[in-house]
Amino acid sequence: MLAIAFAVTLAVTLCLPAAAQQPAPQGDQAAPPPQEPAPKDKKEKKDKKKKDKKKDKADAKSQDVLATETVFSAGVANNVLSDLRDGLEGHSQRLMLSAFDQDKMSGYLSFEDQIQALFAKYDSFRVHYRIAQSTIEGAKGVVLVDFEMEEIPRTGGPPLRRSGTLRFEMERGLKGWKIVDFSPRGFFS
Repeated sequence: MLAIAFAVTLAVTLCLPAAAQQPAPQGDQAAPPPQEPAPKDKKEKKDKKKKDKKKDKADAKSQDVLATETVFSAGVANNVLSDLRDGLEGHSQRLMLSAFDQDKMSGYLSFEDQIQALFAKYDSFRVHYRIAQSTIEGAKGVVLVDFEMEEIPRTGGPPLRRSGTLRFEMERGLKGWKIVDFSPRGFFS
């Protein structure tokens, strides 16, 4: 009987592949590391991660707009004024004008021409602002802003500086808070 059991054990051992003969990990023993996927799989995963990340950012941004920008505050005003500043400093008329609501702002087309002339005359801008006061007047948010701007002429020469207290009126529209009026209008000419 013992000889038969030994013969069966020997036959099973010889027939099984080497991997099956290794004992299974127990307790704290780590499993062997998984094999790396083929390069095509890596690229697909990387592309999927990028898409997911972009979607998450877009979702977070839309939630932020809905959650935080429904009520006017100094933070909301700062976001709008940052677009204005970034447009000037980046010498981007499009970005600067994106801070203004072209549908609700009276005289928008002449203001747009004024900004176009400003960008044609000056090579670069440096902007500093500080919100001195913010209030709510009906559906509008109103901020008084200490605004300083340095302009470098295209023709050369020393930088020109202007400063003043500007009054911006902002309203919330389909694309968030935008400037619908400001004074004095001649500041950006």
